[in-house]
Amino acid sequence: MVFGVAGAQPLVGFLSFAAFLTFPGVALVFAVVVDRETLKGAAQHPDDSVESGWYDRATSGTFHDIIVVLGVTSLVLAFIPRDFQVDLKLVLPAVLALCFVSTGIRYLLLRRKG
Repeated sequence: MVFGVAGAQPLVGFLSFAAFLTFPGVALVFAVVVDRETLKGAAQHPDDSVESGWYDRATSGTFHDIIVVLGVTSLVLAFIPRDFQVDLKLVLPAVLALCFVSTGIRYLLLRRKG
């Protein structure tokens, strides 16, 4: 019996994980190791920037969007007959996609508004 994403080809699994984890790993090392004083033009207090405020407001609104969507979805699913099957492997990616889309749209609108 074969398990996993790559099936019987472990090299494919290794290469795909390596390809998708390299950039986040390098970004994490850069964020932890590189001193902000050595970067020209880097903000001294990035948390006080306008963009940081936009991001905070966008993610706060996204949280409220998720609460509303999950509440309405729960209400709708409560009244659907029991033989209705929901594939749970698709629920989390759908919620994550909703988070990404909501945050992106809210951030762009806040940026446009100024």
